[in-house]
Amino acid sequence: MARYELTAIDVKGSERGRRTDSVPPDLAGVGAFGDAHRAGYVLVRHERGWMAFGRDRAERWHILCDGAPEEAAYELVLWFELLHHYPGPGQDDPGHPLAGAPAPGPRGQLGRADALRLAAERAAAGGMDLPVDVLAAERFAGGWYVYVPEEVDDSDPMAFLDSLTVDAPVFLVGDLGRVREATTSLPPQVLRERFRAEEVFVRRRPAEEAHLAEFAAAFARAARDDDRPAAASFTVVDDPEALAARAAGLVDPIVQQLSLLGPPGWDGFTAVFSCTVGAEVAQLRFRYGGREEAVRVPESLAVLVRRQRHLAARMPAGPWYRLVLAADTRPGGAGVLTDYDYADDPLPADQLLPAPYYREDLLAYPRPTVPAWLTLHLSDAADLVSATAPAQPAPVKPQPVKPAEPQPEAVKPEPVKPEPEPVRPRAPRVVVDSERHRLYADTSRIARGAESIALDAIEWVSYSVTRSVTHRLLGMNSYTTTHGFGVGPGGRGLADLSFTSYRKAVETPPEWTALVELVQRYVEPRLVEEQFGLIAAGGTAMIGELRVDGDGMAARVNSGWKGRNELLAWPDLAPVRVENGMVVLYRTGEQKPLFHLPLHRANVVLLPALLPALARLFTSRARG
Repeated sequence: MARYELTAIDVKGSERGRRTDSVPPDLAGVGAFGDAHRAGYVLVRHERGWMAFGRDRAERWHILCDGAPEEAAYELVLWFELLHHYPGPGQDDPGHPLAGAPAPGPRGQLGRADALRLAAERAAAGGMDLPVDVLAAERFAGGWYVYVPEEVDDSDPMAFLDSLTVDAPVFLVGDLGRVREATTSLPPQVLRERFRAEEVFVRRRPAEEAHLAEFAAAFARAARDDDRPAAASFTVVDDPEALAARAAGLVDPIVQQLSLLGPPGWDGFTAVFSCTVGAEVAQLRFRYGGREEAVRVPESLAVLVRRQRHLAARMPAGPWYRLVLAADTRPGGAGVLTDYDYADDPLPADQLLPAPYYREDLLAYPRPTVPAWLTLHLSDAADLVSATAPAQPAPVKPQPVKPAEPQPEAVKPEPVKPEPEPVRPRAPRVVVDSERHRLYADTSRIARGAESIALDAIEWVSYSVTRSVTHRLLGMNSYTTTHGFGVGPGGRGLADLSFTSYRKAVETPPEWTALVELVQRYVEPRLVEEQFGLIAAGGTAMIGELRVDGDGMAARVNSGWKGRNELLAWPDLAPVRVENGMVVLYRTGEQKPLFHLPLHRANVVLLPALLPALARLFTSRARG
C-alpha cells in the first residue's frame, strides 16, 4: 500500500507536525493539515519523490512541485517564500534562510566604477542614453543601487513638484554582475531588500556544503590552537555526480511551474532560456489544437531558472548558456526532454545577448576555454584574456568599457550662444502624461486609469487613422477624424483608446504620436521577431483575417455565399502597400488587390515588415 508522509514545517525546515496517509493528498487536505499546525509549508514524501505545498499571504495554499528530490522540494519552499513573504514579517530575523548578505563570488565585492559601467551598459541596451558620469550609486548588502540624481532649484518653489517624476529608471547591480532594471514606483529600500533576497536565494550554499564550511572553519581554529595537530589540513572535494543530481533536481519543478502558464488543453510546449549572470532571454511556446501560442515567462520564474544555472555552474562543464525544455503530453509523446547548451556552436540570433553580458559571465564563472565564435562576439567587450580562468585565486577585475554612444542625427547649425550652461542628459521617462485621457506611458508600461500593461507583456498592437465626411444638402458638411490605438496581452487590453476630432483640419494628437512611437521602438521589433520565429519554425499565425504559414497567406475574399478562400504563395507576393488605413496585398503582375487588412486589427501593423522577411526566407528555401 502506498504511503504518503506529511510533514508540516516552517521556512527554516523546523518540523511542526507529522502524519502518514494511505491516499494521495489533495490541496484542501494539505492546507487543513498545515493550518492545524500553524505551518506555512507542507512536504509530502511518497514513492516517486517529494511534493511541496506553500501558503501565501492571502492564506491560500498552492502546490509547488511533485516527484522532486528532497533538496529540490526545499528549494521550491525558499522560492515561494521569496515571492510571497520576503521581505516581510521576520525579515529582521538573522536566522531566516534569506537573511544576510549573499554568498561571495570569485570577484568579491563589486567596485562602484564597475557598478556604474554595468548600469550604463544595461541602459544603452534598452535604448536609454545614460553615460556613467550622470549616474550615482549607493552600496547595500550584496550590490549597488544605481540611479540618476535629481537636481532641484531651491529658489523655485515649483521645482520640487517637477522633480517628482513617476517611474524613473534605477538599476540594482549585484556583486556577481547581475543587473536588474527597476523604477522609482517602489521605495528604494523595498527594491534593495527584494534584490538582496533574490541574490541570497540564487547564490545560497546547499545545507550540507554550509555544514562542511563550518566544520572546515572549526578544524582550522583547532589546528591553530594545537601545536601538533593530527592532520595539517583537509580539502572538501566536489562530487560531480552529486552536483549534477542537485542541478537536475530543479528541472522537473521548473517544468511543472511552466506548465501552469499554458492555455487550457495544451499538449506540449518548448521553453528556451538563454542566460548569463547579468541578463537572460526567455521564450515559451505552447501547442494546442495544431496551433502555437507564445506566452511570457514571469520574472519570478526566471529567478528559479537562475538558481538552477548557479547550481549547474559547479559541474565540470560550467554553467550552461542555453537551457531548452521540451514537453510533449500527447499519447506516445516523448515526455520531457532537457538540453544543456554550452555554446559550442553559435547561439540563434534571437537568443544571443550583447557581448558585455558574456564578458561579465566569464568573470563570475571562469572557464578554461571560450568557443571561437564567442571570442569573436566578445571582440568589442573588455579584455577577454582576463575573463577566462584565472591562474591565481585572486578575483579578476575587468577593464572598464565605455558604453557605445548613439550617433547624432544631422541638425542645422545654430548660432553659438555665449557661455552656454551645461545640460545633464536624462533618461527617457514620461512619454505621454494626459489628464484629459487619464493616460500615462513610459518605457516600461502603458496605463489608462486603473488599467495598466507592461511593455514586455504586450502581445498585440494596433493603430490607425480614419476620416469620414457627412455631406448635407442643406447645411455644412461634418467631418470626423479618429486616431485609434490599442495594445493588449489577450483579447481586449487597452483596445478602446481613441482620439476623435470633428474639425476639417486636424493636427495629429501628440499623445497618439507618442504612443505609436513608443510601441514602434520598444514593442514592434519583439513582436515581429516572435511571429517570424513561429512561422519559420513551421507554425501558423492569425493576423487579422490573414492566416500565415510556410505556404503563404490565406484569407476569405468577399463574404456570404459568393465568398471564396484565396491563397497567396510566398513567391507570388508583390511589395506590401499601406493605403487608406489598410495593409493591401497584391499578387505579382496583377493590378487588383487581393487582400485588404484594416490597420486597427491586432498586429496588422506588423505585416509590412514581417511579410517581406518571410517571403525571402521561404522563397530561398524553395529554391535551395
